[in-house]
Amino acid sequence: MSHEISLPVKFFALVVMVACLARPVAAGATADISQDWLGGIPENNQLAYEIIRKDKRIGFQTLSFSREDKDQLLVDVYIRIDLKFGFITLFRYIHANQEVWKGGALQSIVSKTYNNGDDELVELRLEGDGLQGKATKATLPVSAPILTTSYFNPNFVRQNALLSTQDGRVLNVDIANLGLDIVPTPDGPVEAVHYQLTGDLALNIWYTPAGQWVRTEFSLGSDTITIRPVKISDLPPRASWKQP
Repeated sequence: MSHEISLPVKFFALVVMVACLARPVAAGATADISQDWLGGIPENNQLAYEIIRKDKRIGFQTLSFSREDKDQLLVDVYIRIDLKFGFITLFRYIHANQEVWKGGALQSIVSKTYNNGDDELVELRLEGDGLQGKATKATLPVSAPILTTSYFNPNFVRQNALLSTQDGRVLNVDIANLGLDIVPTPDGPVEAVHYQLTGDLALNIWYTPAGQWVRTEFSLGSDTITIRPVKISDLPPRASWKQP
């Protein structure tokens, strides 16, 4: 998947209309979410998700947040997907990414991705009003400011261009607010605002009113892929995480 979930390119090409599984609050219910770019970061500075296909976990994603000073935020993203048939691995995806943010603006991104046999990278740094460096599919310079497909920043849903953390492409999107839903989480159901993205990135994504990302769904052929929050303790131990 990339994470563009950050959806891998090979998954990404297959993304079509998303089937919404979350339960609506009420017909016509509308809401919006916080504009605070830090609003979605929990007190423990960690977000953890499992990736589900046909009611089975095929992978997971984590985001870890730390600060070098009060103004600078470091975001470490890890994604692992193994799609298997019995003991045979049909698809493997590993993504490791570090982003540096300051005042809500991306300062740099360094990512490596193993995409089922293909290696991809992004190494970009803010210079003036653009991001410079190298990336598998970037057209440089990338105009800044721009948000990435790491999803933690709730202002993600207020953009019409996003930076792929997998290969550096600029993804053009249209985003619609579809109103409030009730979304399950490990701590119980929560109200969340449902947004639908179309264009270069097609998916549905939910944020709480405070701005925390609590669900993503997209279609892969006839299947719905769901990314949903879990406790970090429910994931494989960090020592077993392979790097791309």
